[in-house]
Amino acid sequence: MFRLRINSLLLVLACVLLAPLAVAQTASIFTISLQQGQTVLTIADGATITMAADAIGVPTTANVTVTYRGTSTVTINTTDLTGSLDFSVGGVPETPFVLDRNQSFTAVVRFQPTGSTRVTGRMAFGYTEGRTSGTVGVNLTGIAPEFAFSYTPQGGNTTLLSAGGTIALPQTAIDATSTATVIVTNRGSGAGNVNAISLTGEAFQLVGVPLLPAAVEAGRDLRFTVSFTPRRLDATSGTLAVETLERRATFALQGTGSGARWAYDSVPATGPVALQPNQSLALPDAPVGERSTMMVRVRNTGNADGRITAISVSGTGFSLSDAPFLPLVVPAGGTATFTVAFAPTQAGRSTGRLRVGDDAFELAATGLGAIVNFAYIAGGASTSVLNNGTVVLVPVAVGGVARAQFQISNTGTTAATINSIGLTAASTVFALTGLPRLPLTLAPGASTTIGVEFAPAVVGAATATLRVDTNNFTLSGTGNAPPALPAYRFEGATGVQAARQQPAIGITLTSAYSLPLTGTLTLAFNSEVFSNDPAVQFETGGRTVSFTIPANATRAVFAGIPDKTQIRLQTGTVAGSIILTPSFLTEGGVNLTPAAPLSHALRVAQTAPVILSVAVSTKSASAMTLLVTGYSTSRALNQMEFTFTPVSGENVSTTRLTLSVEPTFNAWYQGSTSQPFGSLFTATVPFTFAGDVKNVTTLADTVQSVSVTASNAQGASAAQSVNLR
Repeated sequence: MFRLRINSLLLVLACVLLAPLAVAQTASIFTISLQQGQTVLTIADGATITMAADAIGVPTTANVTVTYRGTSTVTINTTDLTGSLDFSVGGVPETPFVLDRNQSFTAVVRFQPTGSTRVTGRMAFGYTEGRTSGTVGVNLTGIAPEFAFSYTPQGGNTTLLSAGGTIALPQTAIDATSTATVIVTNRGSGAGNVNAISLTGEAFQLVGVPLLPAAVEAGRDLRFTVSFTPRRLDATSGTLAVETLERRATFALQGTGSGARWAYDSVPATGPVALQPNQSLALPDAPVGERSTMMVRVRNTGNADGRITAISVSGTGFSLSDAPFLPLVVPAGGTATFTVAFAPTQAGRSTGRLRVGDDAFELAATGLGAIVNFAYIAGGASTSVLNNGTVVLVPVAVGGVARAQFQISNTGTTAATINSIGLTAASTVFALTGLPRLPLTLAPGASTTIGVEFAPAVVGAATATLRVDTNNFTLSGTGNAPPALPAYRFEGATGVQAARQQPAIGITLTSAYSLPLTGTLTLAFNSEVFSNDPAVQFETGGRTVSFTIPANATRAVFAGIPDKTQIRLQTGTVAGSIILTPSFLTEGGVNLTPAAPLSHALRVAQTAPVILSVAVSTKSASAMTLLVTGYSTSRALNQMEFTFTPVSGENVSTTRLTLSVEPTFNAWYQGSTSQPFGSLFTATVPFTFAGDVKNVTTLADTVQSVSVTASNAQGASAAQSVNLR
């Protein structure tokens, strides 16, 4: 007997003889059919029908059809309905009535729940067939949902809600958010639907509402959140509505905002002047090197203590003095004061910004003295630029250089001193040239010029900051796309490839490119037999490999293979297409890959199986086991054929044995264990010998050699043999 076993990579071929099984059957004189909605089922006598109502008081029905399957007639004598009064039965003919063979009657069972608890009942029909009496019927179970409502405010305890009740959110600071979790609980015995949830009130929002309508099982709940974000100090109200099948429950929403409300005054010598956020605050002019001041008063006109965490100024020459310690708590009706000072370091109008908490004010003042102006020349045009302005260079292709001239001039009445000129941070694409010796003194009417260079490495905008003393200028340049990549072609192996081979592939540009390039060659395997082959990869491992193309060269050099312009790949043992697709980048990362890159395809065809080796695993006096190793690119084998060559002088009755292996190999190739091996297999085939010997000692010695072939839909393999002696 030949046996088959699958163990890891080993397949053991087997033949199993199964005895037929006897099946006992019993007959019944009735069949029962149940229809609920569009669903029709055949059920057994005594089965339980569950009737799920959508809500209390909402009826649901089921049709129960009883068909007589006996050989004569049957008399239905009684109709009995016991259990809960929520069940009723209609549609049954007046008893007694007679059914012939294959005749039936239908009872309409109606369940209209008066509560949400689970109820039971039984519908039974008494019958007489000849001298035999009995009953046939079904058990009834009725369930219905019932919803209750509650909410849990942020930081509080859960509170039950009745329809028309109020959800009170905690007092909340202006623009802050508090929440309450609303809980819709199904305390009934059956599932129910929440159909809609809606909310009104500008300060209230729904958060985390599930997709509606939503089914809520018995004993479960549905939760969502109501958030409250007040924009004013007054009390705010809204409504929340939750709709189920039988009702619409509405709840009031209430919340109150609290906090400070800020008012501001500037306090010059002539008296306080109201100051609104984002309004400009003008400080007195001051000579360069001297100082002017303005007092600012903050008043809390709100209904709660206010907390100021930040008071700051920005802008050249502006500073704070007499500022209070922070954080500062200002009670309702209270005030605080501080002073803004202006000490210009250069002549001209200066602007800044004052920040008090979340409010901001523009600052303006004029410094009296030398006036330093700035301009730049780019593309033949001269453009003036102010502090914090932008110097725009002419766009240039990646690999090129754009240049501009930055000019500093003094149009004031006194000499100007420039102490520092430079970039605020190191840059790989911007550079300054022709910098003067510092400090630089510019007499009235004098000017100086420095060079700005932009050499982009990538496509797109780039910026840097040029600082001249306390003045900052944004240097802005745009890198345009470098020249388009020349066409390229693949070299080396093409078309259909044999399994378990290592063909070589190369990439060549049709013309040299001026910039050095980097790239990645990606391998994709499209199996024809719905199974990946992990053996399909590059010789360096994996399915991607990097390459470079030096500037002004054409051939790709592959990473990990010095000076090698071709890369080998393994074709594996599974039929399919091997697709090779390259991508190209400049050294700066500019993608030069065409929108539809040219790919190169190799194909491993579906072929007849290949047997790689046949070996004897074990051998005894009357038995032996062969190990057959091979592959099938189609991942399918139909049969194996074994040819036995006897020792001279011995008579062997069976010299050829054909074994159907398709189910076994289908199971192997369709299982996860085979996936790491492509289509490779090793089959373990045991043989047992019986009979008499003439010139040898043991039965196993009667066979000189065994030859093995395997076949599938594409054909048969070449034979492989093993000598047994």
